[in-house]
Amino acid sequence: MDEQIRTAIRLRKGLIPANTNAYRIFDGAGDGRDGVYIDTFAGHWLISHRDNVPDVSCLKGHEFKSLWIKRLDREDKGAPKCVVGNPDDHRIIINEHGINYEVDFAAGYSQGLFLDQRCNRRYVAERSDGRKILNCFSYTCGFSVAAAVSGAKSTTSIDLSRSYLEWGKRNFSLNGIDSEGSDHYFCRGDVFEWLSQFHRKKRAFGGVILDPPSFSRVKRGDVFTIEKGYSRLVEAASRIVAPGGWILACCNHHGVSKERFASLVKQGVATSKRSIVTEGMRPMPSDFNGEEYLKSMILEIA
Repeated sequence: MDEQIRTAIRLRKGLIPANTNAYRIFDGAGDGRDGVYIDTFAGHWLISHRDNVPDVSCLKGHEFKSLWIKRLDREDKGAPKCVVGNPDDHRIIINEHGINYEVDFAAGYSQGLFLDQRCNRRYVAERSDGRKILNCFSYTCGFSVAAAVSGAKSTTSIDLSRSYLEWGKRNFSLNGIDSEGSDHYFCRGDVFEWLSQFHRKKRAFGGVILDPPSFSRVKRGDVFTIEKGYSRLVEAASRIVAPGGWILACCNHHGVSKERFASLVKQGVATSKRSIVTEGMRPMPSDFNGEEYLKSMILEIA
């Protein structure tokens, strides 16, 4: 596997943007080894695997600050284990397009930043200047930070988790932005309830990001799934987009095709009685050369 990794690293030279030190080094079948993925976070490597634990002895000739291993298991979502380096050094700061984010290997199954959303965070940054941005299912507020750094008039981040919103505030601080100021809001609770409240109060946003988990429990124990809830989510979001504003809709469910996802999104806009001016699918970062599981659609709303 050593030569496969070296080839993958060579192929990525020139693909990774400037001022970016967190990206995918090895992408499973796309680089010749299905079920094995390697990400670097500022020189700290994370190996994610589905089945057998990879033989890390083949990595002796590679330079990394620490090495962590995580099993991809939907039933047992454990945190990565440190196999090389100091496990106490689990919290690090990475840089993406010149923006700082906190990553924590000990935080659980996810490390605080989804690298497959790098191009989308860049897109949001380029389309946020002077706009009010709403980030739904914000996690650690990566999209919100990208928007704020790039001149957004305000950002609003919604998530069920208080700890993730606090993590998001730290990301704001890492970039010299006062998260306690009047321009940035952190809303804990159910996204559908907040969207309904914003609609009643006639609040409007110049950009809305929708990146929900494929499966989650929402208000009164209801279950959100892509098939069951995505059109309803887009409908609610469309009602609070200012004319000329945009929606970035994302879905990483492997069982939903790109065509089906686009249909669900457009159905939601139509139900809201709004219309689409332009639409298009967004690509995944080029270092993710395996399965194109992340579907991302950008829509300008009239």
